[in-house]
Amino acid sequence: MKITKQYIAGLIDGEGYIALLPTRGKDTTNATFEPVVKIGMTGKEPLIIFEALKNQYGGLIETKNGLSKGGRIVNTYVLKSKMRVGTLMEDITEYLIVKKDQAILVKEFCDMPYCHPKSPKFDKSIVDRKVVIYEELKRLKRPQSLATTKRENGGNAEVIV
Repeated sequence: MKITKQYIAGLIDGEGYIALLPTRGKDTTNATFEPVVKIGMTGKEPLIIFEALKNQYGGLIETKNGLSKGGRIVNTYVLKSKMRVGTLMEDITEYLIVKKDQAILVKEFCDMPYCHPKSPKFDKSIVDRKVVIYEELKRLKRPQSLATTKRENGGNAEVIV
C-alpha cells in the first residue's frame, strides 16, 4: 500500500507534530538538533497507515496501551534523521495547510550542512541560523490568537482561532 503525499500532509496537519529536538540540552551555545515528525492516533486501524509510511520513508511505530483519555491504544509513527525528514518535507510541504511554516523551516534545517565546532570548516553563522530556526519553530507551536465566544449558559469560553 502506498499513501499519497496529499494524504500524508493531511495526517500531519491534523494529527502530527513537526519539530527540532535539542540533542544537547537546551543550551543553544553549542546546539545540535534532531528533526522529528510524529503522528499519533488511537486504535489499531492506524497501524496499516503507519506501516505504509514506514515502508515509504523509514521510521518506527510505537504502540502504548491506555495513554489516551479513554484508556485506548495509542499508536505513534516517528520519523527522525535529517535525510528522511528532509525527504518527507520535500514531498508534502506544498500540500500542508496548518503546519506549512514548520515544514519549510525543518526542510531548511535538513538542507544545512553538519557543522562541528572542532572542524576546520566550522561556520558559526550556520549554528546561529539553526538556533533561530529552533526558536521560530517553538514560537509557531504556540496558539497565534485566542478569541472569546459566549456559551449558551452565559459564561465565556476560549476558542483557538
